[in-house]
Amino acid sequence: MADQDSITVTTLAGLIRSFICEGIFRFCARNIIREINNKNKDLISRRDYFLGKVEEIGETTNAVLKWLNDVEKALDEVEMLEKKMETESRLLGIYGVDHETYWRYNEMVDIIGGLNYNFPMVGPIPHLQECASEYFVTFKSTEEASEQLWKALHDDSSYVIGLYGRRNSGKTTLAKAVGERSKYVKTFSKVAFATVSKNVNVSRIQDDIAASLGLTFSDITKEGRAGTISSELTKESGSALVILDDVRAKVELEDIGIPLDHGNCKVLLTTHSQLECALMDCQLEIPLHPLSKEEAWMLLKYHSGINEDSSYDLLNLAQEVAFECEGLPGIIKKVGSSLKNDPIEVWKASLEKLKHSKAYNQIFLSFKGGDTCFSFTGFLYHDLCEKGLKTFMDDGELYGEEQISPSIIKAIEASWLSIIVLSENYANSARCLDELVKILECKKMKNQLVWPIFYKVEPSDIRYQQSSYGTAMAEHAKSFGNDSEKIQKWKSALFEVSNLSGKAYKTGYEYEFIQRIMEEANNIKNYLDVE
Repeated sequence: MADQDSITVTTLAGLIRSFICEGIFRFCARNIIREINNKNKDLISRRDYFLGKVEEIGETTNAVLKWLNDVEKALDEVEMLEKKMETESRLLGIYGVDHETYWRYNEMVDIIGGLNYNFPMVGPIPHLQECASEYFVTFKSTEEASEQLWKALHDDSSYVIGLYGRRNSGKTTLAKAVGERSKYVKTFSKVAFATVSKNVNVSRIQDDIAASLGLTFSDITKEGRAGTISSELTKESGSALVILDDVRAKVELEDIGIPLDHGNCKVLLTTHSQLECALMDCQLEIPLHPLSKEEAWMLLKYHSGINEDSSYDLLNLAQEVAFECEGLPGIIKKVGSSLKNDPIEVWKASLEKLKHSKAYNQIFLSFKGGDTCFSFTGFLYHDLCEKGLKTFMDDGELYGEEQISPSIIKAIEASWLSIIVLSENYANSARCLDELVKILECKKMKNQLVWPIFYKVEPSDIRYQQSSYGTAMAEHAKSFGNDSEKIQKWKSALFEVSNLSGKAYKTGYEYEFIQRIMEEANNIKNYLDVE
């Protein structure tokens, strides 16, 4: 009797497992069919658009004909699969589908996704300049960023995309232009835009999105408004792109009404630093770098009217002005336009004003990018800015810039406090060591404050160039010579900074350690009466 009971239990367990597995399978089948239906509608919409363009232009290419032929084959197969599924449903029960049909549906998702992404162009794709709502010149940095954005917006695995760069680098204009361009080629049927800024106001963001989409709210609550926006963004009739501009703090997308990981909706956000991209869980983080010196000079000449016929003194002065704008198109345009047709005396006054305006930095962060940029230093920078302390975080070393630039030297000179994050590989960077020398010079000549942070390193290793610091200095000695002036300056600076009163971090919660730094920074801020 016991054996029979055992067999019965085993059989029952097997039936339960089979029932659960079949339930999971049917759940997956429903999801995959729903997904292919959404992609199918996008493909039909794109096909109809292409047929309209071909008829409008009156000619086509082999690439377009092949794509249209592949689309028809794919649509026919999906229709055949749907009929097969209807037959199987009658035989197998509600939403029944055999495994072979399921896996073919799975393959068709990739095929249709590929056709939606890899499509030829009918007629010329408008250049970004044509799609921009304001004057917009593309340079190397904008071309690189726009190319990455274009790929990201067509990538099914990326739902939240971050575009980061300094203020006035042109992020907003680029994001809008890419959005309009995507709308033109039917990547998205609708594009919404909202400004976020430092103090997140959900209602205002909802108003901006609603205005972009032509929505009206019947429910005045935030939740009701979020529901209205979500319904519009997830409509099966088309896909949507939401551009969130100037994100400086964590934004809960679902509170606004932006669905997460929905195939019909993507989010492109712009922000000042890569840290905000990480806080927003961006699948892709795309940098927009400043212009080169040559590009900055060209842009200033365009806006200011300066040309080769101008006087030698004015040309030299204008080049200095262009350099002081630090490769930021927004500043170059503003300064250049304001100086158009002005005499040389006004140019001189503007140059001095630009130089003095850089004294806004209250704190300069010196750090080894690869060591702490995306961890300790990144979070310290974020907290300092949140407390209203204007902080300069130079990421040039992170991108392989070996030389310290004049703009960095000026940023150090303008700061009243330098925080040096002495991590394991700090001395590997000649750029970091040059920053250290300059910081200590300003400490001596300008009585500036210097706070060393001994991040997982021993001050004695820095003082006597041991462990990783010894290895790094030995490598530098091979390049510059052990007795060279540069090496001697670096060694002297390391010895001096290791003897300064600082804070040491070895283990524990980093946020608690950062909090102690923040308390002291606030005390210094109050003492100096810094606004």
